[in-house]
Amino acid sequence: MKFSAPKENLLYGINAVQRAISVKNTVPILSGIYLKAKDKHLVFAATDLEIAIECTVPALVIDEGEIVLPGRYLAELTRRLPDGEIIFEYQPESVSMKITYENAESSIKGWLGEEFPTISQINGEKEFSIIPSDFISLVKQTSFCANKDDIRPVFTGALIEVNNNTLNMVTTDSYRLSFKQINIQNPQGCQFNKVVPVKALEELSRILKDDDDDLLTVTYNQNQMSFSNSEMRFITRLIDSTFPDYNRVIPKNYQTLIKFKKRNLQNTIDRATLFISDRDGSNVIKMNIDNDNINITSQSDYGKIDENLPIYQEGDNLSIAFNARYLTDAFKNMDYEDLEATFSGSLGAAVFRGLNDNKYLYLILPLRS
Repeated sequence: MKFSAPKENLLYGINAVQRAISVKNTVPILSGIYLKAKDKHLVFAATDLEIAIECTVPALVIDEGEIVLPGRYLAELTRRLPDGEIIFEYQPESVSMKITYENAESSIKGWLGEEFPTISQINGEKEFSIIPSDFISLVKQTSFCANKDDIRPVFTGALIEVNNNTLNMVTTDSYRLSFKQINIQNPQGCQFNKVVPVKALEELSRILKDDDDDLLTVTYNQNQMSFSNSEMRFITRLIDSTFPDYNRVIPKNYQTLIKFKKRNLQNTIDRATLFISDRDGSNVIKMNIDNDNINITSQSDYGKIDENLPIYQEGDNLSIAFNARYLTDAFKNMDYEDLEATFSGSLGAAVFRGLNDNKYLYLILPLRS
């Protein structure tokens, strides 16, 4: 096995797959990055047995072959190498790679390539495609509602529903819920309803480029889902759990509606959280909606905030309390400047939406004040 490639190509492949490297697994080879030189390309791969990532970059392949190298050392060494062409040559007697650059060389010991877990192809019957920027927005506006440490697997996942040319993503931790709909290319008429680990979706969104026009093709079977484009393939397992019927918890009617600038309310809530924290159980802000005005108050042993903000209001006046962090989390991730919120009384669910946009909503349950 012998090949050469520019440093920038090597770093691109390493950075793409190292998010799947296992840091806690007791199997040493899972801490490595698999390299395969074939034809005119170099394939990088890594897996923690929950997700798997493959990335292909151009390379000058002199002799084909495969090896697994420790991910940490390969990444750190490559970053510290000088720019330019770098030559890798397999040393079979020590199962290592000799790395030559400028007038110097180094080596890294590894594992035999055939010992690396096989990353299987997903031969789904159907597939659909997503614009990368739409996928990134989808994950950003929903993933924060999942509970990544919950012992109930379904609350660590996102429901993905595909029907016709639309895809819905829903997450919840049972106290709040986020829903986002995007358009997709679905010429085969896929119908899909599965729960995907949010951790995997977040890792994929970090790899993708927001300005990339290379469509993301999604293929699936009963247990796995694959996302791929011309350079990368990302595979994740599916969560075998039934997602709650989210339509049942979204109120069909409301008693109070308000419209406001997100930034204005977000800044007010940011100041209101100055003296409160989760640690002492006082992370509560109170809202009083009265005659086109919203009054925000919070207090603890350290201080008090009391602010008023003009809004547009329809319906009843209202007093309601929320976990402040649940609101700040949502406002940080919403891609809207103008919002509306509907309330079903002081103990009913509140729903925030982009103004005149039915493709996104954020639902939050109030606190008993």
